[in-house]
Amino acid sequence: MVDGYNRGVSEAIFSVSGLRGIAGRGLTAELVSRVTEVFCRLYGPGGFALGRDPRPSGSWIKDVVQKVLSEFRCQVFELGICPTPTAVHFVRQRGLKGGLVITASHNPIEWNGLKLVHPAGRFLFADEVAALDRLMAEGSADSLYCCAGSEGGVVSEAGAVDAHIAAIRRHPLFAGISAGGLRIGVDAVNGAMSGAAAALLRAFGAEPVTINCEPEKLSRGFPRGPEPVPGNLTALCQLVQAERLDAGFAFDPDGDRFSCVDENGVPLGEEATLGLAALFVLAQRKTDVVVNLSTSRMVDSIAERFGVRVLRTPVGEANVVRKMLETGAVLGGEGNGGVIFPEINSTRDGLVAAAAVLGLMRKSGKSLGAIRQELPEYHQVKSAVQAREFDVERLISNLERYRGKVPIVDRSDGIRIDGGDWWVHIRKSNTEPAVRIIAEARSRMLAEDLVGQVRQLLEKGG
Repeated sequence: MVDGYNRGVSEAIFSVSGLRGIAGRGLTAELVSRVTEVFCRLYGPGGFALGRDPRPSGSWIKDVVQKVLSEFRCQVFELGICPTPTAVHFVRQRGLKGGLVITASHNPIEWNGLKLVHPAGRFLFADEVAALDRLMAEGSADSLYCCAGSEGGVVSEAGAVDAHIAAIRRHPLFAGISAGGLRIGVDAVNGAMSGAAAALLRAFGAEPVTINCEPEKLSRGFPRGPEPVPGNLTALCQLVQAERLDAGFAFDPDGDRFSCVDENGVPLGEEATLGLAALFVLAQRKTDVVVNLSTSRMVDSIAERFGVRVLRTPVGEANVVRKMLETGAVLGGEGNGGVIFPEINSTRDGLVAAAAVLGLMRKSGKSLGAIRQELPEYHQVKSAVQAREFDVERLISNLERYRGKVPIVDRSDGIRIDGGDWWVHIRKSNTEPAVRIIAEARSRMLAEDLVGQVRQLLEKGG
């Protein structure tokens, strides 16, 4: 929450996931301007990338951001509508002072926000977000380094997506991989990945067959739920079956989340994405894997096959990236469909994830359905309740009585209780005013039972 500066706007949320709010309500022109100003003063002078997803409110927010950058005589590299990972890649590739991406990712259409890209080509870490938030609250921007005097102007950049795809294509991990002959369905929810995903497939020699890849129609709302979870992919599943495609690829509105559908029209689920990437990457590179506390144990099972460790962090890709940089891990991500491969991009990258699945299919010589059968089977259930405080100790005590002795309790991000053959994670969302509950077990019945029990406890006050 942007507490100090924007104390009356409860809808605005500021965290390691960026700034988000309901456009025109919590997310006001004043707040957008202020965040942009402080960010510019902290990391300027110099060039800043500016990209966005196709949400209707993105147009006026872009004008506000561009006005502030221009006032501080910063050079603006206007990327237009482009995937969030493309904007992050562009900042690092060009050695810019930073970047701003106008998106609310998977949030509903009436939301929007800003993701702030560090000069190193990653999102801000928690301490950097806290420092920026303090400066906003203190109203001390005038004491910061001023960008005045640097070269200004706006440069339209039409080649950012092509450069991003070229970096993936030429990386040694993907050397010699050709997807020629494959026909792949693409569902980009009319978002920022609408053109980029098809371009990636063509770069690998595959034929894209698109659905929900018309950004100009986003003014009517999302054509499906914005997250690429199985329940939102009915149309893609039907397309794969009707057109006899080899697979279907699905993205969220800004392109950092990815999931897929096999040749039978069966969705693998967003939790499988990182598992598929691990099968592809770990066969070529022995490296620790970094994931967050809510990510499926599927990754642990796969890592064990290759004799590598899994390291866990609080939720938020910036936390995962920080641990990866500290440990030198080559692969990381989150169970929401996010894959991070820092040698190409230090952020969740839907294009990298899609390329990894193509590579896995070609390297293994197997269909995605056959690969799906080889993935470890876990059942994960997710839910949320209205944001509220909860008594951690009482919650632990209740679950101990409910499930017996609890061997591991992690308090680094809300609370994660690991019961051996099950786990449950309860935490405040970084992006919405809600408490998230995620449980996983070998049986769906147990996972559903755990979520139901936690919901009851929270509704009674923890």
